[in-house]
Amino acid sequence: MKNNTNNAPSNASSQAKPMGRFEKLFSNRWFAMAVSAMLAVLLWLVVIAQEPTQTRTITVSGVSYDYNSALYTGASLDIVKREDTKVSVVISGDSSAINEVDPADIVVYPDYTEVSRSGMPGEYTLRLQARRADTSLTKFDIDSISPAYVDVTFAQIGTQKFTVEVEASVDPAEGYYLGEKQASPAEVTLRGPVDELARVARVVARVESDEKRDRTMLDSAALEFLDADGHAITDSSITVLEGEQVEVTLPVLKLKEVPLKFEFSNVPAGYDPAELNASISPATIRIAGAADTVDGIESVNAGFINLARVQLGKAETLKIQLSEGLVNVDDVQEATVTFDTSGYGEPRAITVSDIRVVNAPSGVDVKVITESINNVTLVGEAEELAAISPSDVIAQVDASAQNITVKGSGQQQFSAQIIVTGTKTVFATGAYSVLCDITVK
Repeated sequence: MKNNTNNAPSNASSQAKPMGRFEKLFSNRWFAMAVSAMLAVLLWLVVIAQEPTQTRTITVSGVSYDYNSALYTGASLDIVKREDTKVSVVISGDSSAINEVDPADIVVYPDYTEVSRSGMPGEYTLRLQARRADTSLTKFDIDSISPAYVDVTFAQIGTQKFTVEVEASVDPAEGYYLGEKQASPAEVTLRGPVDELARVARVVARVESDEKRDRTMLDSAALEFLDADGHAITDSSITVLEGEQVEVTLPVLKLKEVPLKFEFSNVPAGYDPAELNASISPATIRIAGAADTVDGIESVNAGFINLARVQLGKAETLKIQLSEGLVNVDDVQEATVTFDTSGYGEPRAITVSDIRVVNAPSGVDVKVITESINNVTLVGEAEELAAISPSDVIAQVDASAQNITVKGSGQQQFSAQIIVTGTKTVFATGAYSVLCDITVK
């Protein structure tokens, strides 16, 4: 039998050469990437060690014009025009530090030295400067700034006070009244260029409502500046020191028309002032106020007429004063009282000798020294006036304790009220007095 082993390939030629340990590691893609990264970091560290200081450009979004503003505000100047530009700042320092710097760590500001030295308004080209912000904890140097200059315009600044005028487009409901409009604060201070302030004639707060109002309205309103022609001033640098808005109160009050009345004072006993047929004009008055207050008011008293001072043919004038919280809607400040004295005769003068003392305190003796009062003027219906005799007229002295001013015994002048008896229409006008002797028992 033939041996077939000669036809089989040899083991040496059929097996591959085994791989080394490092060849196996580097044939792994993840291992190779990790080694490459480590080598890159190592190389970076070597470079840093040889050159530790690096530079970096930071873009700052704007210029801090308020920084060192005291240099121009001290000269009553303020900025009215400026460039809002981004600034590129080149910084240098330890590379590990400057990589942590952001725009908030840098303050870019104009150098106001020239403005402070001049103190004059106008346009200036100012050099930009930069520094580390106070809040920055990173140390770095500033190498350059671009742009290096900015154009800034300054104006002379002043202040002026204005009263806030409220303009309201509000309709009260039926039976209600829109009271005095109020702004808080009522006065504001405007600050700005003096030439712009000179244009302002009025400061206005506008409010409006589409609804009929039966309650007080509270609202916030923006302030408007108007010129002498009533046109709004919008292109200005004016600011309001108290704020750009005010609080507006629009009182909506209940409306009511009530009779206007008056009373008589110094009316002698037994005399009815209705005999004078007095009438008041206007007869009614419109008032407004809180609903619970107005609902309880049936009339308004215009005051008192001193009967002793009434003169025939002459009207009396009363000043109308309302209680606090009420509004005189028609702003009627005075009322006129007239008397229908048709049939009255000419005033008559008589002498009164019947002088009596009433209400003297116990233990006090009041004796009248005056024997008679001359020229007492009487007025009344002609027939009754003619029938009056001196015996019908009495002068009465009220010697109540509160009317005695003398301490102990002594003399005192007392006012005397004239009483006409036996008549409906006759009364005395004028002021009269008598001297009395006071003795304490």
